[in-house]
Amino acid sequence: MLTIFLLFSQVASATPEYAVKESRNCPFCHASDGPPQLNERGEYYGINNHSLEGFVPSPASTPEPEPENKNEIGVHMNVWVVGSISFAFLLLMLVFIYVIRL
Repeated sequence: MLTIFLLFSQVASATPEYAVKESRNCPFCHASDGPPQLNERGEYYGINNHSLEGFVPSPASTPEPEPENKNEIGVHMNVWVVGSISFAFLLLMLVFIYVIRL
């Protein structure tokens, strides 16, 4: 039983020699969680007698972009435009009232 454990523990452990042999750094085969978790390349490397020959990565799925929600008033008017027009209208009304009172 101890012999089987020692045999498989040698096979399953990553060493710096693998990185030197493949001219890659550790994250190339290990998941972002870090060792000992393997990514797709690392699993392929272990199953195929410590070789990346013939490895074809699976296509990465591209997530759909989230739609942007803009708070717009009307078709082409945003809050800044409506506020500016309202402010100008109020100023014009004040000027008109001031002129009438003279």
